[in-house]
Amino acid sequence: MAKENRLSAGDLAPDGVALDADGREVSLQSFWASGPVLLTFLRHFG
Repeated sequence: MAKENRLSAGDLAPDGVALDADGREVSLQSFWASGPVLLTFLRHFG
């Protein structure tokens, strides 16, 4: 069984890379410098 890496309340989130609205890669760490980040995932039903 694989080890689970869960975050608890108050833990720092790991850095990651996402695509912005223009398709460019953006590091989440670049947003954290100016404050908290809210990352949402939208499910597209085709």
